[in-house]
Amino acid sequence: MADVAVLGDQIPELAAALELAEVGLRVRVYPSNEAAELGAGVAEGPENFDAVPDPTGALRDLVAHVASPISPSADAGAKEVAVPGHALHLRTVPPVAPLLRGPGGAWFAQPEPAVWGIPAVPLSAAAIALLGGGAALRAALDRVTPVLTIGKTHRFGPLVRRRMGAAVLSRLVDPLSRETMGVAADEIDVAMLTPGLNEAMTRMGTLSGAAQDIAERTVARETGVVPDGGWDALRTALRARLRLYDVEFSTSPASRVAAAETGWLVSGAGDSQVSARALVRGVSKTGSDIAESGDAESVDAGELALGELLVGARRTAGVVAIAAPEFPEAQPEGPAVCAVRLTNGETWSVRLRRAAAPDSTAWEAAVLGPVRDSRIWQGETTAQQHHEYIREALEAANATPTGPVKLLPMPFAPYATVAAREHAEQQLEQWCGSQPEELPAGVAIHGGSLARAVEDARSRAIMLRRRLAGIAD
Repeated sequence: MADVAVLGDQIPELAAALELAEVGLRVRVYPSNEAAELGAGVAEGPENFDAVPDPTGALRDLVAHVASPISPSADAGAKEVAVPGHALHLRTVPPVAPLLRGPGGAWFAQPEPAVWGIPAVPLSAAAIALLGGGAALRAALDRVTPVLTIGKTHRFGPLVRRRMGAAVLSRLVDPLSRETMGVAADEIDVAMLTPGLNEAMTRMGTLSGAAQDIAERTVARETGVVPDGGWDALRTALRARLRLYDVEFSTSPASRVAAAETGWLVSGAGDSQVSARALVRGVSKTGSDIAESGDAESVDAGELALGELLVGARRTAGVVAIAAPEFPEAQPEGPAVCAVRLTNGETWSVRLRRAAAPDSTAWEAAVLGPVRDSRIWQGETTAQQHHEYIREALEAANATPTGPVKLLPMPFAPYATVAAREHAEQQLEQWCGSQPEELPAGVAIHGGSLARAVEDARSRAIMLRRRLAGIAD
């Protein structure tokens, strides 16, 4: 018998489990079925040593909580208990302005200060090198362009094109925004990529002035965090802390979940059947025809993906070891970012960088495809095709591979528009309201954001534990 069965052991699910276990609830955790769901034995979310944005401090709060000593009990002489994660620290990684491709495919330093490629000084030497004199002069016309449409252009691409010209958009802006969002800048809402930009334009009167005004805030928002030992270290620390609360860990994923008169019956290979009053569902799979637990007597646990809550689009992702690229002396360590067009008409993103592992001297290329409907990459595109696309993108970026393609778990694409984000949030609220004893968790339902997934999982776990304790409806 358990109070809560946690289906999945990624960071958001474990964070929710900790909130539940800390108040004395009996919790049993089932591992994620990663090999079946992802085609690789790795966790969903960021690569182990990749830094991720933490704009609200949700990841910092979680690490501080996991690393804090457990409060002493009321017994006389009790002492604080230090947990194995007490030495866990988050390292901050400020964004580095990348090299971009200029005329002829040469690499040049991005003009600074800048916001997502928008130069604060369009006639700087760096901007002229990337754009050429004519395009830089066109960009400088932003300073004298009438301000009648300021604050009223909601899409990022049209805003940049109207104010600074097509060259700024194609050479400075689109490679960066496309790498992050997976779609062209014309399809991205300003508010999703650069919060506060339109308001800054209203104050400053120009796009370049707005970039100058919010440059420092943008750097702060885009600064990433990563545990010293990688994200695996945080998962290990979470599991260690959960064991201090007598949380049980199944050795195999849940294979079946059956609705009972009150709660659920959960079983895994080699485990006895466990009854649970509530579920934390790790949402990682794609698909739209997913059975609700309340709609059938029993369903396969692997089909508890809540397909209607998923962002609905993913991107091909891969990493390839490459020969050291030739970068200008001003920035020999890179990184460099470019957008390349494949023969199938798709535009892909390539980032040339030092390998993410600590103290590495090797070079690698991180390749990201455009946003695709999940059914396309999952059912119609083979692993071999993904490999071929990635190698074609490397060739277009003039990168020389020195090793095989390593396919990564297909990341969920961020929300590119305010409407898409609001629709997803509304769906999540409606689903949770109709299933009060179930808590969906995972980056899949938060546009791929680990920070947002952790924040949401912890807050919903607090509400769930209040209901289970009878102190909330």
